[in-house]
Amino acid sequence: MRTLGRIILTCLKALCLGFVGWLLLVQIPELCYDFGPKTPVMIESPADLAPERLRSTTLVSIAATPNFDKAFIYRRYGLSHTYFTLDPYGLRIVVRTYDKVTDEWRGLTRFVGKLRPFARQPFSYHVRKILKDRHAVEVPPDAFFLALYDIPKPSGWQIGAVIFASVLWLVMLYLFFIRPWRRRARAKAAATAGGPPR
Repeated sequence: MRTLGRIILTCLKALCLGFVGWLLLVQIPELCYDFGPKTPVMIESPADLAPERLRSTTLVSIAATPNFDKAFIYRRYGLSHTYFTLDPYGLRIVVRTYDKVTDEWRGLTRFVGKLRPFARQPFSYHVRKILKDRHAVEVPPDAFFLALYDIPKPSGWQIGAVIFASVLWLVMLYLFFIRPWRRRARAKAAATAGGPPR
């Protein structure tokens, strides 16, 4: 019973460590983007969406016209996001904007923002499911996600969050695993030497 309790406690510690590590992994690419190039990569046609050219999150300027045939509003955490696609890219690019979409948007021919592989976008599975349920379409595996008007700009809050998560992860690692291991090692050494554990 005591061994089972230790296993459960170790699993809980590992889960906590993994969760904080996941938060850190989510923030680091965002931080790299915010400190990255401020000049957008020009995308003029679907041929420019080559994976080798867009390996990471990239600031882009895309020549396109909006397509609202499959547009929808997705609400989460009190925020409303409008999703739509671009012609001639179709579902290769799914766009998100926080702004209110008006008829004037139909005349736009250039879209600037943060482009990343669709699968790497948090909650992309929700967007994929909505498109499938409402419009019976599948987002292709090589699709991209465009956060409209998300321009690289370092944020003090984001830098602080990365530093805090990094320090918290290291402290948890030490308290949960390194410190107990060192105590057991010292106790074993003391027992072997015939003296009391320190």
